[in-house]
Amino acid sequence: MSRPAFLAFDVNETLLSLAPIKAKFEEAFGIGAPLGEWFSRMLHGSLVANHVGDYRSFGEIGIESLLTVAKKRGLAMRGEDAEAIVSTMRSLPPHPDVYNALERLFDADFVMVALTNGSTGAANDQIENAGLHPFIRRVISVEEVGRFKPAPEPYLHAAKVMGVEIAEMMLVAAHDWDCAGAIAVGAQSAFVKRDGVVWSLPGEPPELVVDDIAGLADALIG
Repeated sequence: MSRPAFLAFDVNETLLSLAPIKAKFEEAFGIGAPLGEWFSRMLHGSLVANHVGDYRSFGEIGIESLLTVAKKRGLAMRGEDAEAIVSTMRSLPPHPDVYNALERLFDADFVMVALTNGSTGAANDQIENAGLHPFIRRVISVEEVGRFKPAPEPYLHAAKVMGVEIAEMMLVAAHDWDCAGAIAVGAQSAFVKRDGVVWSLPGEPPELVVDDIAGLADALIG
């Protein structure tokens, strides 16, 4: 595996912990809060948006998905309440391993960007609020191409923005579908196997599988 020209990090779950929004879901839904179902429904909404050519922000899809999940459970939720819960995504904390690992990668001269399904504004808020802005050279949002990952366009756009061939980019994500999307267009990929995360797609995961971003730094720096 050759050293990548740059690392493109997925943001939610990969770099940032969903614990605060999990707490908001528990306040709204009680025991058995459907955080996983909501996240899956957001992904479903983004895939449908890709297919039918109806791009809108991931935050908007998140609100739509939360209202749907609430309705399925007979919970009357107002749009403004759903918006308030989803807005928690803007201030998620980094996983405990992330800051020091990014600092190590930065000191080893790795170029790092964020490549996210979130909007440009929301993603910049996330990186700033998490204190990761010293290490992330640029936020690249799917908003720039109007197509959500794992469609080819976001990955190809990221490589173009950074001025390198797609094979020189490494996508780092805690989502198998994201890694698969990057691999399909010829990028390198690292799968972050955080607690409770498993590779669920047919075929083998990428060559580089790590438990967290500290493990990624260990693997790339040596």
